[in-house]
Amino acid sequence: MRPSCRHRTGWLLLAALASIFPRPGRAFSNATVGEALENPTLPALDGPPQELLSRGATASVFVFFRPRQDHSQDALTDLAAIQKTLRGKPIRWVGVVSDGWPADEVRAMVRQSGADLPVLLDVGDRLYGKLGVRLHPVVGIVDRQLRLAAYEHFRQINFREIVLARLRVVLGELKEADMAAVLEPAKATDGSPADEARRELTLARMLWKKGNAGKAVEWARKSLAVVPSAGAYALLGEILVAQGQCPAALPLFEAALKIDPAEPVALQGHQACAR
Repeated sequence: MRPSCRHRTGWLLLAALASIFPRPGRAFSNATVGEALENPTLPALDGPPQELLSRGATASVFVFFRPRQDHSQDALTDLAAIQKTLRGKPIRWVGVVSDGWPADEVRAMVRQSGADLPVLLDVGDRLYGKLGVRLHPVVGIVDRQLRLAAYEHFRQINFREIVLARLRVVLGELKEADMAAVLEPAKATDGSPADEARRELTLARMLWKKGNAGKAVEWARKSLAVVPSAGAYALLGEILVAQGQCPAALPLFEAALKIDPAEPVALQGHQACAR
């Protein structure tokens, strides 16, 4: 018996998710959440050497990235969006890259992302080995006491939202217990309408990341038809902005913000388009 259209769609979504979510495991094999980290001074790509972390900031964020890697470019772009959302907050932002990469190539990558952060050079990949980093890119978040508060491997779905929420926990703006609601869209649930809408939005975001705007719009609209969500409205607005259609995107961002006033993509898009 041939599987139903719904079942075929379910398998398609599961296969897609399996390809974009990292395997479970520790991002830093030599460091655990809650552990105090050393604070090495590293040479900077531009300017004098700098410490990796800051005791004066409420949170320090460092990202290990690698040129010529799409996921690293996407991670830096997501961090740039988070920086805009949290502008003015006491956060130290740092990029870390192996000293073997050409300086001009690293500068161009950061400039393209829009991220505002110094880039420190990991000479001989010593810090990479010290922490036991498993993959590029990966983000570490450290609190005021220089304790590792969280780490996140890059993922194509919900990376921006999860890192933003992790930071808000460290800043005291969000409770740790509330993280479950942020992580929930990344989990398979019980087949309810809300679950179906999340799966369809997940696929829409993946298609948009891969550059397929038409299909991304199609799946985002399917998600909205099941259960309206801030994320789906924001994604449709983001696609329109990328196509130079800010006036058409504004009502979508406004619809997203009515559902979730803190939706980061909608906040950023509305601010840009309302100018």
